[in-house]
Amino acid sequence: MTTIYLIRHAEAEGNVFRRIHGQYDSCVTPNGRRQIAALAQRFAGIPVDAVYASDLKRTCLTATAIYRQKGLPLHRDARFREVGLGPWEDTPFGELERRYPAQLHAFSHDSYHWYVEGAECFLQYAHRFLAGLDDVVRRHEGQSIAIFSHGMVLRGALIELFFPGQDEGVSHSENTAVTELHWENGSYELISLNDATHLTPELSTLGRQNWWRGSRYLDFNMWYRDVAPEDAPLLAALGCPQTEPGDRVRIAMLRDTPAGMVATRRLDGDEGALLHLALLPEHRGCGLAAQLLGEAICPLRAEGAKHLRLLRPVTDKGTKRLLATYGITDGCSIVPTEE
Repeated sequence: MTTIYLIRHAEAEGNVFRRIHGQYDSCVTPNGRRQIAALAQRFAGIPVDAVYASDLKRTCLTATAIYRQKGLPLHRDARFREVGLGPWEDTPFGELERRYPAQLHAFSHDSYHWYVEGAECFLQYAHRFLAGLDDVVRRHEGQSIAIFSHGMVLRGALIELFFPGQDEGVSHSENTAVTELHWENGSYELISLNDATHLTPELSTLGRQNWWRGSRYLDFNMWYRDVAPEDAPLLAALGCPQTEPGDRVRIAMLRDTPAGMVATRRLDGDEGALLHLALLPEHRGCGLAAQLLGEAICPLRAEGAKHLRLLRPVTDKGTKRLLATYGITDGCSIVPTEE
């Protein structure tokens, strides 16, 4: 008998910045690193003979929970990547809610009928993963294998394997959740599904979110637009500093209401600058500030920036706390990486 542990990556930027990342190579958050430590403790006494992961940073870092402590090599395999989302990659969820509400709902709750031109459809990504799984299982017959992958592709593969045609057969999984399968005589058996009992409530990602609970529940996901001339009073209220031509200034919208703003500047070489981020008082304390940071980091990274510089001291305590959480302090700091 072969034992397979299918493990979702730890909490990553997209989960907190509320951006749909697909195969965008995002990084693990500080809370995700704590989840990895809890996962390592869970597997401390469990034998594992081989460790595989998708070739994206968030799965490879999560896999350290097992392969480092057991002295094993990590095998990277692109077949275990997340769904290829095409034009949706690194789009804020608030933008998708605004422009494609029916398609976004289908993505989470009706996978067989979700379709975006240029993206992988359900059967493509589910069968891509299952082909990789079959290869790995036959290569390690009679052993124990851990495979680190991503929420949607894992869900799709498990639906297709055990509940074909039944999208509701597999719930959405917590970050670092573990599914155990047994393989024998050419067939798979589901032993446990999406178990995350190694995480305390404080470490949970899904516990802080609502999108997976059904259509009656809403998250506060922002979208962003360019600044218009009539936004001058709003920018003044948000304390926006003087900007220059070429700076990227974005107004954060919560549905149809301005909620805040973020301003960045591309510097020479591999640096970018965070000029300002702020929320209106009525929108503070709701966990939205991390989304503003995502709107700063992700576009700068896409332009080749590896470092994020603060060009002026941060005085707001909440903003200071948020930036410090991600290792960003006065001076020059590295935009989060897994190196």
